[in-house]
Amino acid sequence: MPQSVSNAYSQVEPLLKGISEYAEQTLRTYCDRSGYLFFDRIKKVESLSEKLEGGRIAKWSDIDDLYACTIVIPTASHEPGVIRKLDACFARVAMRSRGTAKKAPEVFRFDTTRYYARLSENAAAERVPGIGGVTFEVQIATAFEYAWSTVTHDLVYKGDRVDWKKQRLAAQLKAAVEQIEMIIGAFDQVSGAVPESEWPEIAAKDSIVARFQELIADGVIASNLTPVSWRRFADNVFALVASYTSNNHARPVAVDSLLTEFATAWRQPGAPPCPESGSLFQMVLGHVGKPDTVGSLDRYTVVNSVEMRDFYNLDNVCREFEFDSASHGLDG
Repeated sequence: MPQSVSNAYSQVEPLLKGISEYAEQTLRTYCDRSGYLFFDRIKKVESLSEKLEGGRIAKWSDIDDLYACTIVIPTASHEPGVIRKLDACFARVAMRSRGTAKKAPEVFRFDTTRYYARLSENAAAERVPGIGGVTFEVQIATAFEYAWSTVTHDLVYKGDRVDWKKQRLAAQLKAAVEQIEMIIGAFDQVSGAVPESEWPEIAAKDSIVARFQELIADGVIASNLTPVSWRRFADNVFALVASYTSNNHARPVAVDSLLTEFATAWRQPGAPPCPESGSLFQMVLGHVGKPDTVGSLDRYTVVNSVEMRDFYNLDNVCREFEFDSASHGLDG
């Protein structure tokens, strides 16, 4: 590589390391907490030299990706929040939002949002002199965009040949990614156009959610027992019914019987006060564990607890979950 490039790079390299450390400290915790992925890199001098030889950059100060990081978000709807976070942490220089680049309708290429920034004055003042003058890049990519760019970059641009077919295929894959993103962005609307096939298990689980939501809305069940995930709750209730109903075709009817019996028991005038501790599923287990109910716990593994005994009167179960490894760890 040219010695001039090597000399200039060696002068800025300590600044890049400082930026990398600060960005890592500032963004990784945020990404971990938000469920995003975070990747970063300092451009190698060899890669920089090849980029400069392309003739598209007029001066050193125009280089804006010597340090770059990527935040991978589930969908584009998360992007505004990420941008607010970046504005709060850095000094924005420029931003190229997704979809703003002009391209023909038949063209499919890299189009991820790129946020260009520098360290804030306060952050720069606490670090190596000159670090505040270095611009760096933050890419905000969706999961599908990141997967496409990562895979096709290695397959297409790191090969030993310039291959029309590979570039064509990469563009076709990008078109598929854009279609997936579009469908996800309008998921509720698009799902309404999907032809529906009857499936008794799905209908039974939907009924579970609807009936219990009605009990909470009517004040029969305390609202603080609302499960974190209604989908998981419905799965668990259905699995409970399946444990004592061996016939697949009979399970939807068995679910309806349990729901009707449960609602009747708690809606009747003489029903005890609704517990406000434990979980909604523990409440169901407590009901099924009583004598003379439509269900049985004989074949269901129950996570026993103080709440099950004190609030739901269930202390003897046939199949109790074992805290074997956890108990051994505590004993040690």
